[in-house]
Amino acid sequence: MKLRAPRSILIGSGVLGGIAVLPIVARAQNSTASTSSNADYEPLGIDGSGTTNPSKCFWHIMSKFNEQIKLPTQFSYRAVGSGTGIKEFLGKGIEIDGVESDTYLPYNDFGSGDIPISAEDRSDASSRGIEFVQLPFALSAVSFFHSVPGVPSGEMGLNMTACLLARIFNANITTWDDPEILDVNPGLVVERDYPIYVARRILGSSSTYSVTNYLRAQCPDGWSEDMTGSEIEWHPSTNGCDGSDLMTNCINENEGAIGYLDAAHGHEELLTEISLRNGDGRFLTSVSAGVEGVQAAVDLALVPTSADEDFSKPGSNTWPITLVSYVYIRKDLSFIKNPARRTLLKAFATALFDPDYIGLCDRYGIVPAPLALKQLSIVGLEMLELDASASDDWSFEKDTMPGVGQGDYVISSRRQNFGLYEADRLADDLAPLIEEVRQLKLELASLKASAYSASGIAVGGSAAASLVIGLVVLAGMAVVN
Repeated sequence: MKLRAPRSILIGSGVLGGIAVLPIVARAQNSTASTSSNADYEPLGIDGSGTTNPSKCFWHIMSKFNEQIKLPTQFSYRAVGSGTGIKEFLGKGIEIDGVESDTYLPYNDFGSGDIPISAEDRSDASSRGIEFVQLPFALSAVSFFHSVPGVPSGEMGLNMTACLLARIFNANITTWDDPEILDVNPGLVVERDYPIYVARRILGSSSTYSVTNYLRAQCPDGWSEDMTGSEIEWHPSTNGCDGSDLMTNCINENEGAIGYLDAAHGHEELLTEISLRNGDGRFLTSVSAGVEGVQAAVDLALVPTSADEDFSKPGSNTWPITLVSYVYIRKDLSFIKNPARRTLLKAFATALFDPDYIGLCDRYGIVPAPLALKQLSIVGLEMLELDASASDDWSFEKDTMPGVGQGDYVISSRRQNFGLYEADRLADDLAPLIEEVRQLKLELASLKASAYSASGIAVGGSAAASLVIGLVVLAGMAVVN
């Protein structure tokens, strides 16, 4: 299958708006299907920026491309959040000499976000002759996590409704022993007035966009319209945490904390997930919802019929909070000087809908887009204006093609790198061990919860009481072993 390449941005070297931008140098001379390996090459590559949620997925697929392409290539993706990715894609809100400016120039080859570009931004870009496609390529769950000691995840864990969460994040509920919390968690035993540490994201965050829209949709009387979006004015008592890694730290390092982030990241860090009540009244975690529950959250009736239309419409939820991840690409790719880089971008974007590539991302909690979204995106890729000759097209070698597979512009699954091969093998070997550690952590939390319940000592009690609980848990573990 022959593929044309999408656009990339050639910015040059230096520091732009406080962000270091690495030069991407295009190949000096276009190649035909030559098999010569001693031609004078310079690296080809593409750069993206945006949401952190599928960043590991992008990095893995980019590494695969580096492995499978004969020519020198350099791919990069900056995980800076959906808001920044959209700003750099549209050239809006760019910091120049300390002042935010709208240049309308592309600062990345492609942007990515877990939110669609707003109708206002889309109209503004269109009025300046900037047309683009939004390609929904993956789904993922966002969830809430906590660090209340002795409370496991799952059926024995902490339950929350949207309205409870709204009251917590609005600081109307500030302690874990609040009667409204205990009403849906009758087995929860905590010290009187045990404080809630509320952690939330800062800057433009797609997870903030998703949870605030969830709270508005599921609890309209408790969460106002002006409190929805990727960046909002939070209650001053809440605590800002920049990015998924710092959100993890905020939860882990503060006893009695609650926060939100993409579920896969939370589980990778062995955080304890809260069970949310969905539309059917069931309390479930993203794990118990499974792939089907995540996919069921996409209301296909609200999906546009074309990738260059407005995606910024509300949707319904099955797993209560599901993100749709998009890649944004400008239709006019003439800002990318080398046509082989334009076609390489299209090849990379096409791989996001190929099971051989997007399937690599299962381990990161990424669910492939449903068929309807996949078909819409593939049609959208054909809207790209490549202005490239057939000699600049890239193709994929899935089955061995003697001679052809050695072409300069062939992405060959037969070509591998031992480092990536070994990393994939080790990751597969570690997966069951990580799951075993997660299960042991859940068992430990369950033992703690049982010990608290049996002793009548509340979570958050004195140090002496905690010592007693520790001894009880150790005794329980000895019995289990």
